[in-house]
Amino acid sequence: MTRVVLLALDGFPNRAVSADLTPRMWDLVQRGGRAPAGGTTDLPSSTDPGFCSLLTGCRPPTHGVRTTSWRYARLPAWAGVETPRVPTIFDACRAAGVRTAAMVGDDRGLLCTESADLRWPPDGVIPPGTPLDAHGYPMNAAVLAHLMAAFNDASLGLVFGHLNEADTMGHDHGPESGAARSCYRATDRVVGDVLEALAPRWAETVVVVVSDHDMQSRNSSEPIDPMTSNARGWWDACIPDGGAALVHLLPGVDPRTAGEALERIDGVETCVTSNDSLAILGAKPGRIFAAPRYPAGGFHGAPLTARTVALVGGGHPAVRPIADAIGSRRPHLADWAPTIAPILGIDLGRVDGVNLLG
Repeated sequence: MTRVVLLALDGFPNRAVSADLTPRMWDLVQRGGRAPAGGTTDLPSSTDPGFCSLLTGCRPPTHGVRTTSWRYARLPAWAGVETPRVPTIFDACRAAGVRTAAMVGDDRGLLCTESADLRWPPDGVIPPGTPLDAHGYPMNAAVLAHLMAAFNDASLGLVFGHLNEADTMGHDHGPESGAARSCYRATDRVVGDVLEALAPRWAETVVVVVSDHDMQSRNSSEPIDPMTSNARGWWDACIPDGGAALVHLLPGVDPRTAGEALERIDGVETCVTSNDSLAILGAKPGRIFAAPRYPAGGFHGAPLTARTVALVGGGHPAVRPIADAIGSRRPHLADWAPTIAPILGIDLGRVDGVNLLG
């Protein structure tokens, strides 16, 4: 029976994948393949939009999840939704009778795993006594224990695992800090344990290792506040998401003209007007948008952090063509679900991503 294992490393930098720092992942690459420059994701390059793209095969304009900032305050309608408005790969698997498992370090609805047959934490509620990191998320070792149990269930066609510690360390200490690098090494050991557990069924297994975003260190510049550069009164609200921001354009304002004005703000690198009322800003390297609170070390959201890990391995015949595809073209997070779907014999319906198998 074919098995796909999708392992997501939250906030793990593509540049950290190397023979010295992550030898187990590097060995997987040598036997499978990788996107040398990493994969990519949309802005804001943050957790919720990225994982919704990964697990639906759609991009933010379609699945509707635009930002992670809803965790701190309810979003207005112009800024998107809190959970995807399209089916997930777990929904498609359930409809096709393919059993799935989702063992994650950060659920709370954002990873849209409700349709998985086996879930941990159960119903998104972390059981008492679970070891937690500095941000209150389950430690990688706690998630690993449940992943190992899932690998022993031969009825599962898709196993999704999410490890969160690298994101926490990057935020608190900076992505290049000694603490973060130690975490990358430790995460690699967890990945090694996963690969060892998969070995007995290696010939029928596809392993995909991704991250949702990169991480960068903040420089000493003043935070960017688009609301103080609004002389013409063309926008009336801004939602920061690290190195990106969602800006609400007022009715009747020409999006192109407003976008050009926003792009001229000091520290802004890119501006995409998604529709008549929404502009998405990306900051220059090291710059961050003004917010009620800031991470102590690193942050994400900007164009610089829209790079993702993209590795593939396993003994299944699909591995080689996927490796060839990502070796020559950077995959988007939305490409993985449409690639996994035909391997499992399921139909995702209309998606934005492409099948890397061609």
